Amino acid sequence: MKLPQVAAGVLATLAMLLSPALALAQGGGGGDNGGGGDAPPPGPKPAKISLKVNGLKGGKAKVGERVEVVGTVTPFVGHQRVSVRLGNGGDTVIKANPYVRQVKGKSFGRFVLRSKPLLEAGHYRARATKKATAQQAGAQAKSKKFALKFVDIDPGDRGPAVGLFNDLLREQAYYNTDKNRYGSHTERAVMAFRKVNGMARTFQATPGIFKTLAAGKGGFKIAHPEAGHHAEVDISKQVMALADGGEAKYVFHIATGAAATPSDQGAFTFYRKDPGFNSIGMYYSVYYNRGEATHGYHSVPPYPASHGCIRNPIPDSVFIYNWIDLGDKMYVYG
Repeated sequence: MKLPQVAAGVLATLAMLLSPALALAQGGGGGDNGGGGDAPPPGPKPAKISLKVNGLKGGKAKVGERVEVVGTVTPFVGHQRVSVRLGNGGDTVIKANPYVRQVKGKSFGRFVLRSKPLLEAGHYRARATKKATAQQAGAQAKSKKFALKFVDIDPGDRGPAVGLFNDLLREQAYYNTDKNRYGSHTERAVMAFRKVNGMARTFQATPGIFKTLAAGKGGFKIAHPEAGHHAEVDISKQVMALADGGEAKYVFHIATGAAATPSDQGAFTFYRKDPGFNSIGMYYSVYYNRGEATHGYHSVPPYPASHGCIRNPIPDSVFIYNWIDLGDKMYVYG
């Protein structure tokens, strides 16, 4: 065989051996599906959020208590955050951006948002949003709506709900030194609230009163915000307010003059103080109009009953006496 023929045969053999490798290098390949080469990089993981609210009973949360928003993200992917919001209508109660933490031994992650004590009536709902990242897709979820239950408390009751109720009375300026007990101070504050808001004059609270106070409503609006440090008596409502800075600071259940001996109306000036009891049972008296004074007395019914003075409950009298300064204005109207 001639040398050129041998060389040609060798080259042909090499070409046959090298052709599969060249095809693979160029992105081609064999196989039944015609594919081949390295697999493409994986895309982001999917995401599914589940959301629930713990602390509800019958679809409601008890006023003054906290709820817990608990969510899961499936599957778990590290370094992912979720935006969580608890809202009441259009208002945001609380929001946060927690990391999703893997539940041990599980394929999903978990996040938690704990609320502050809930006070305002309305329709609450939790929402969670996870933005898409290179590692995991985005997702959203929302809870069912829930409302607050305003409990019925009664004289003699004790506990956190009573403490919250007393705090709310104080926020609306109803004088009340009771704490976690529905005592006599709470009773008188409730009476004053009822008088101001045109309700039956009793010492009994209701869930509706609780709800109104929690909404920041039901307070007494003074008639003389320009008068500085002063006192006002509304005869029609049978309440007295100690006011300063354009608003009521303390509001009291009182009794004014009976129909036969009505309290004089007008603007007066406090001019004299008499501590303790006097001979006719007036206690810690502050005089503003001849013989008329605001003073403690053993009987303070929810209607006009005095001889012209402003009767206040004896347990409140020293506080009122000390708060009023001689020279302060006293306005009686209604």
